[in-house]
Order: sequence, then C-alpha cells, then structure tokens
Amino acid sequence: MRIRPEIESLAVPIGSITPHPRNIRQGDIGAISVSLQAHGQYRPILIQRSTGFILAGNHTWAAAERLGWTEIAATYVDVDENQAIKILLADNKSSDLASYDEHALTQLLGDLAKHNDMDGSLWDQSDINGLIRLLGSDTLISDTIGSIADIATEGASNPLDRPAPVNAVVGSINQMVFAVTPEERLTIRDALNQTGKTAPTDQLLEIVEFYLKRDL
Repeated sequence: MRIRPEIESLAVPIGSITPHPRNIRQGDIGAISVSLQAHGQYRPILIQRSTGFILAGNHTWAAAERLGWTEIAATYVDVDENQAIKILLADNKSSDLASYDEHALTQLLGDLAKHNDMDGSLWDQSDINGLIRLLGSDTLISDTIGSIADIATEGASNPLDRPAPVNAVVGSINQMVFAVTPEERLTIRDALNQTGKTAPTDQLLEIVEFYLKRDL
C-alpha cells in the first residue's frame, strides 16, 4: 500500500516538490517509513505553491522517497515567504505542545496487545512497561497487557470476591501491576487455579507465601 485510495487524487510526482531548506525539525524517518508501509499515506503533505517547498510533512516525504515511491499526495497553499515560515514553525511547535492521557493511552495499547497486533502503531511492549512504571500503583492495567486482574476473577463465584474494575480506586488498597508474556500469563493462571482459594487476595497471598518460603 502506498497512497491510500481516499487521497489518490492528490498524488503528484515526488520529485516535483522539495523539503523546506529552513526546516529545523529532526524527524524519525525510520518510524515514519514503518507507518507508511503498514498503513500507506493517509494524509497529504502541505506545499507552498510558489516555491514547491514542503511546509508540513517534510519527513513523510523523505520516508516515501527512501521507500522508493514515485508519487506522494500533496495539497498546495498560496502564501508569502513570511507566512510560509510561520506555518512551518507552527506545525512543528503544535506537535511539541501535545501530550497524552496516559491512562487512556495504556488502555488503547492494551487493546492492541490483547490481539497481538501492535505492528504499525509505532508502540511496543517496552512502551507499555514504561507507562506502567510512570502510572505507578494507582492504575490497574487490564488483562489485555498481562494484568492478573481478570485471571484472579475466574472461578470466583461470589461477586464480592471479584477485583475492582480497571482504574477503580477502592479505599486505601494499593493495586499492583504486572506486565507478563502470554506464557507467563498461563503459568499465573494455573497457579491461581491450584490454590483452591476463591478470593483473589487469598489466591495471591498463598502464591507469594509459597515462593518466598515464609509466612507473611
């Protein structure tokens, strides 16, 4: 996939436009190349009509050229040199000012990880682990990225034995978050099932006592 069908009508020869000579942004061309290969170009780059210079999308152009594309989707604006520079700066600065809702981001990544389908997102398990460390104990990551929350729920017939929902805060309880591989997840599930306990807290306590070889 190259230019997505929705914007194919905007395709122009890739050699007909030029990176802006005063673009000071240092983009990750490798990462953009991964995105282009996974999804195609889904938004056009922005060109100053009078000069053919790229005002927004310099690194998308560079990544497409590296991939051997002969065309790229582009839109044109009629602006003078002063306004062109301001658009160039504003486009870069606006991305610098953006931030994430880390809790929501973790859930989005978890949804992808649940289906082992993070390719093309430019995020990976190390990013998830970093978010877990950043968020600390006030957030419970769902089973989609390896939490043991719903594993402990299985077999608990009494609703009162079920752990709190994702992101819930229950009194002064500290919630612990684990990032595990699919194989480790199965090991944890088996260990929980073998304890014979129904309450998640009792299940986990018995496992901890076993591995620490001491009473808590």
